[in-house]
Amino acid sequence: MRLLRFITVLLIPLTSVAANLDQYQIIGSHNSYKRALPPELLQYLQTHHSDMAKQLNYSHPTLSEQLASGLRQLEIDVVNDPDGQQYDKPHMEAQLNAKWLTDAERAALAAPGFKVLHIPHVDVLSHCIDFGECLSRLSRWSDAHPAHFPILIMLNAKESQPDFVTALPPQPFSGHSYDALDTVIREVMQGKLVTPDDIRGEHHTLNEAVRQTGWPAIDTLRGKFIFLFDANPQQRRLYARHHPSLQGRAMFASFTPDSDEAAIMIRNDPLSQQSEIRELVLSGFLVRTRADADLSATPTQMNQRMQAAFNSGAQFISTDFHPQSPQAKQTGHQVVFADGHLVRQKNASY
Repeated sequence: MRLLRFITVLLIPLTSVAANLDQYQIIGSHNSYKRALPPELLQYLQTHHSDMAKQLNYSHPTLSEQLASGLRQLEIDVVNDPDGQQYDKPHMEAQLNAKWLTDAERAALAAPGFKVLHIPHVDVLSHCIDFGECLSRLSRWSDAHPAHFPILIMLNAKESQPDFVTALPPQPFSGHSYDALDTVIREVMQGKLVTPDDIRGEHHTLNEAVRQTGWPAIDTLRGKFIFLFDANPQQRRLYARHHPSLQGRAMFASFTPDSDEAAIMIRNDPLSQQSEIRELVLSGFLVRTRADADLSATPTQMNQRMQAAFNSGAQFISTDFHPQSPQAKQTGHQVVFADGHLVRQKNASY
């Protein structure tokens, strides 16, 4: 791999000649669908699970509001609920004798399908509950803004819940489940979807395509969505099984750099993984990192991590502190580029 001597990121007006996707940096939100914890749940967690309370005490505006503010990377978590009625009576809601859900939300949770939840039976309030409905909202926003900058949607498949929850655990995802998940994405996004097949083109592998040909120009990706599966090793293997180089799949996934399926990487710590991120970017990969992860970090620590994310050259930078977030307004800490933009074109010198 070529050695990176230094990176200098310069601000370039977005009206200039458009570069390829990998030549931009994009700020997005983490767990974008998440609403605030109900007060009684926050109090319970502060008393019994204080560390969890600190890490869950954040929220975001609606998905459409985030897109309207300029964010171009969002994150959605899904649980597998093929039979329904597993999440319409959250364990902690019943334990606290509360009512968190409207009748319509409870009905949506009772129906079979992929549900958008952060922590099953605990942190369950979402701006959109059904995965397909979340995507439909994104698609409708896109229809109203057809020339928008391409949007990356990160997806997590949740398969666990806290030990203090006595309800049935989430159903694991199978190959069939991933097929069904891909079907939802394709049916809702249709022509707006950029798939691994699109990027691989005539190359033998996806890895070869991004290293040799690279990523398309922004103007060819406007109005489009790219999905990235943030999976653990077992989930990645299952998702790619019978789909070499992710042929026929709707989502990219973060594989090791030597894998045929490698194209978009997740390296969440821009401090400890700074050199690795820079080398991956040099090799042609897209990289997602996080500008913050510990909500109890000091302001100095927050700023150090944010600057490390910017300086790493990672194209996608997730945060809980984008300017329109409640926590940014409360603390005054904002993850935003120097000119106030949430997308910038970069100029890298090697």
